[in-house]
Amino acid sequence: MNKELSIRQLFVMQLKGLVSIAIKFIKDWSLMMFKISTFLVGISEGEESYISLDDSFKLREIFEHRKFTPDHIQIHIKIQYNDQIVVGNDIPSGLDLWTDYIVGIEQYLDGENVEKPYGIDQYLMKLISINSSLLEFSIVGDWEPVEVFAQAILPKREFLEAILDGATHFWTTLNDYKVFKGKNTKNTTPKEYPKLIIEEIEELRKKVKTLLN
Repeated sequence: MNKELSIRQLFVMQLKGLVSIAIKFIKDWSLMMFKISTFLVGISEGEESYISLDDSFKLREIFEHRKFTPDHIQIHIKIQYNDQIVVGNDIPSGLDLWTDYIVGIEQYLDGENVEKPYGIDQYLMKLISINSSLLEFSIVGDWEPVEVFAQAILPKREFLEAILDGATHFWTTLNDYKVFKGKNTKNTTPKEYPKLIIEEIEELRKKVKTLLN
């Protein structure tokens, strides 16, 4: 009897282990559907050039430039879903775009459909619920007639988690390079600002898991 019980317990433990592996695989696969890339934008003779966050040589060159200030960083964010471009190079770059995404997610998780400025130019970012598992993401011009620059129906939880991952990568990079500990920051900006934003992102991540699981 005890031997049968032990075998049964072992089987249950193995089954639980397989279920945990399967859940992790599904989650990892879901996030792999998205690829979020951030580029710093340089302007030379009126032309924009994109510098990847993974290009350490060029990043250091930018961050160490005497005119660089981290308070307002011109960036371009590229979003791909299942190898299809959702936000590409035809979408304008902007200042502090990751702040726009974070604030947008905060508003969305508070139960609102979101329509907010994207960057400092006349563009709007929209997040609209379709049902419990899908949302519509779009970037449009804030003028008449409305011009649509990006629009896609996306899995809600996976999209929000992928965006938060992209934001974390951006702010972790700024923290690693200690850009807020230089001289060209506002006196009111805390030196640990990237860490504070990362903590805020982690709170949003918990909220996504709680509300959308």
